[in-house]
Amino acid sequence: METKKLYEYFLDTLSHCGSFILDSSKEVIEYEIFEEFDIGIISFLYEDSLKQLLDSKFITYDIYNRSLLIRKKVLQLQELNLWKIDLVKTNEKWREVIMLCDEVKDMIKK
Repeated sequence: METKKLYEYFLDTLSHCGSFILDSSKEVIEYEIFEEFDIGIISFLYEDSLKQLLDSKFITYDIYNRSLLIRKKVLQLQELNLWKIDLVKTNEKWREVIMLCDEVKDMIKK
C-alpha cells in the first residue's frame, strides 16, 4: 500500500478512540470502537505498517512505539475478555488505551 494512504488510514484509526468516547452513547461506542477502531488496529497499527510509516518519516519513533503499545493493549483486552461495550468507560485497562490514543494524536498535532 502507498505510504501516504497508509498514513491516512493510521490517522483514521486513531480518530475512532480517545477521551471523547467516555461521553458517548453505547451506540456510538459500538460503532467507533468495535467496528472502526477494531478494524484499524488489526490492519494499520500492525508492526509492519507502522515500520513503513516510520521509515518514510510519516511518524516519529515515539509515535511508532506508542502505537505498538496501543495495539498490544487492545489485543490484551480481547484476550482477557474485556472487549465489551460496558467496560469501555469503567475499566482501567480501557482507560490506558483511550489515554494512549489521545497522547499519540497530540504528538501528531505538534
